[in-house]
Amino acid sequence: MFSSEKSHNQQYWLCQVLGWMSMVLIEVINYTFFIVKKFEPSVLYIFVGCAVLGMILTHGFRYIINRRKIFESSLPYIWVYAFFATLIISFTITVLTEIPILVWSSQGWEGLNLITVVGTTINWARYVGVWVIIYFLYKILKQNNHIQQEKLVLESLAKTTELELLKAQLNPHFLFNALNSIKALVVINPEQSRDAIVKLSELLRFTLQYGKETFIPLKQEWQEVSKYLELEKLRFGSRLSITYSIPEKLWQVPVPPAIVLTLAENGIKHGVAKNMGQGFLDITVSEKYSSGIVITLTNSGNYQPSEHNGIGLVHVYKRLEELYNGSAKLDIHQEDNQVIVQLKLPVS
Repeated sequence: MFSSEKSHNQQYWLCQVLGWMSMVLIEVINYTFFIVKKFEPSVLYIFVGCAVLGMILTHGFRYIINRRKIFESSLPYIWVYAFFATLIISFTITVLTEIPILVWSSQGWEGLNLITVVGTTINWARYVGVWVIIYFLYKILKQNNHIQQEKLVLESLAKTTELELLKAQLNPHFLFNALNSIKALVVINPEQSRDAIVKLSELLRFTLQYGKETFIPLKQEWQEVSKYLELEKLRFGSRLSITYSIPEKLWQVPVPPAIVLTLAENGIKHGVAKNMGQGFLDITVSEKYSSGIVITLTNSGNYQPSEHNGIGLVHVYKRLEELYNGSAKLDIHQEDNQVIVQLKLPVS
């Protein structure tokens, strides 16, 4: 922070010196080659003094406008302020330079008149105006850049907050469905319910902790999905057939936590659980997607959008949008007597 501010100050003073020395060079060349046709050292000294005075006045002006926060005002106000500031600074330079020159010259006070003052003020306004325009444009662009950065930070914060809210809402949703599974299992097989409770506690620990991570390895995600499927297998018994195919080389691919878990839960709840006959769930992960992976879940049942678009899928869609900005795709469709869910995730 301090180093950056020091660098800006060095650049500012470099521009100040180069700018006003350029003015000295222009005026001396003009006076020497086009007015008196010879070089006079006194002219050089006078314009160097004027340049120093110009640096002092413009630097003081810079201090004033930064203290008054002019650049937080509207653009019309800023440029009107710049116009009058240019005239005031130019008039001040005229008063502090022209009057002493006239007094010390042979013309004395008689050489001072309105035309001389106005003409000299306009002449200085050429240089002061350039300084004001450049500096004001720099400050306006810097202010706009600062506003854009703040906007990006706020947008990022809003996205992060919304994502955290989605995760917080997903926990009770998952707990409700899991407890329903436990309840059914207690009635069907009390002994196996103990194992189910252990797996449920591990799953709940995962859903409470995963909010700390934006992405986790696919292997870690699958470990939790396996626990959930084992829990459901205890509940449904031989009614539920589970198959999966996940290449080991994809274990480390980053995925949003609980994303596959939610889709698997959705398939069991809306597919298998609603059919009295044999049900199945197949999970496949492949690299068919360009620069990414495809996670395909196929389950028995009928796809009814009004039912499937519950809180779980709503959260999946929102999380994908927040994390991938539209580059991830989730497609759900019916083929014969099975529902196919295809999740395409880009991998950087």
